[in-house]
Amino acid sequence: MNIKKLFAAACMLIVMAAALCGCYVPASTQETVLPPDYNEAVSLITAYEDAYRAYVQAGEGEVSVVTATGVTPLGAECSSRYLCTTDGVYESCSLTVTRDIEQHDEYFNLGNGLMMFVRSYMDDEGGVFIDKYICAGENVYYINDETQTMDPVEDITSLDCFVTFDQVRRVYGESVDTTDDQLPA
Repeated sequence: MNIKKLFAAACMLIVMAAALCGCYVPASTQETVLPPDYNEAVSLITAYEDAYRAYVQAGEGEVSVVTATGVTPLGAECSSRYLCTTDGVYESCSLTVTRDIEQHDEYFNLGNGLMMFVRSYMDDEGGVFIDKYICAGENVYYINDETQTMDPVEDITSLDCFVTFDQVRRVYGESVDTTDDQLPA
């Protein structure tokens, strides 16, 4: 993929992130965060995934990778794989978490204070479940594909997840630099 297409995809991502950030509405002396629009959130995620795929397929950059073991915010043991492109445009972290069942938590830095959190797991009957969330500031919204709504998560603590990518970076990406295991993108 040429640089013009990658630039266009990145611009589209920035525009969509700015539109999604428009959910912050000032109220008296505090800011109230309104749930982002479902269609905007889905478009933002699709644009991010497409731009990242184009970046990887172009094979022009490198990715720093840090693997480690650690714990989730509530102390569940996990292994992690933190990825950051050397230009800093893409950051993600995948956790394999030991809870009642094995779960995979993935965090994607969408920029502008937004993060996508994806939890996937398989139940005892072999059913596969993938739950997606958008984190905006300290607020978390479940992307409800059935009702096409962004449902606010009232009990964030019970999710046992990070709510900002800065938190993820501090715990799992602190040692990321360009000398870590370089992988071609």
